[in-house]
Amino acid sequence: MTQEALRVAPPPDKLSCLTRNFGAFKNLRGLFQGFTLAEVLVTLGIIGVVAAMTMPSLIQDKQNTERVSQLKKVYSSLSQAFIMAVAENGTPDEWGMAGMYDEISHYQMATKFAKHLKLSENCIDMDQVSINKVCNPDNNVRPKNVSRSVILLDGTRVTFRCWNSQCKSNYTYANQNSALKNTCGEISVDLNGNKLPNENGRDRFGFYVTKTALVPWGIQDDVHQFEKACNRKVTNPYPGFTGEKMYACTAWVLYNENMDYLKCDDLSWKDKTKCR
Repeated sequence: MTQEALRVAPPPDKLSCLTRNFGAFKNLRGLFQGFTLAEVLVTLGIIGVVAAMTMPSLIQDKQNTERVSQLKKVYSSLSQAFIMAVAENGTPDEWGMAGMYDEISHYQMATKFAKHLKLSENCIDMDQVSINKVCNPDNNVRPKNVSRSVILLDGTRVTFRCWNSQCKSNYTYANQNSALKNTCGEISVDLNGNKLPNENGRDRFGFYVTKTALVPWGIQDDVHQFEKACNRKVTNPYPGFTGEKMYACTAWVLYNENMDYLKCDDLSWKDKTKCR
């Protein structure tokens, strides 16, 4: 190899580097020529206002999408647990339950499901003080004489409640072949457990436990119709649910895969399944 080939390249000319950098600065500065400082500040202010208006909506949309996905997973887990519980013990009317106000009934239902669920906390056998500390620090779960609760690995709180030991409660208004003709009780879930907002239709959802299946609240033949019981403007959609609203949104989320009922109040199973 020749000495010419081994010669190290000379360092860059400092003057030429400085000239190039200054030229780039001039080009960048040119972007702002023709605008006064006041105009620049106004523009930046408008951008800030638009961001402030749109960011909460974008964040809420992201949260809703995540909740839709989580609710579908929880429904799948509970449905599989129901199928396995029935395979082992027969239909719920054979589970040894007595009624709505019998503590053992809620215990029986909860244990049949919990055996087939992956839990982070099991409050079924706890005393009331422990339940309030672990599964109910926000006082959103009924006392154990009318319900029992567990917390899944993903943080979802699941509460079991027996209504009718013979599974003869009827919650359908139209379809005489509906599973809701033979309702045994309910399961309510709070997707983020003990965290806020603890609101129906946002992080809290419900299912009917029937003799043959786990049915989401608010299906089309449910006596608690979606148009009334999942509407922000309707506070008391049905007698006996004083102060309750937005409690029949579960089926909508699962089947339509959105929570648009939080944005508009004219959705319908028949002709409008999204806000436009």
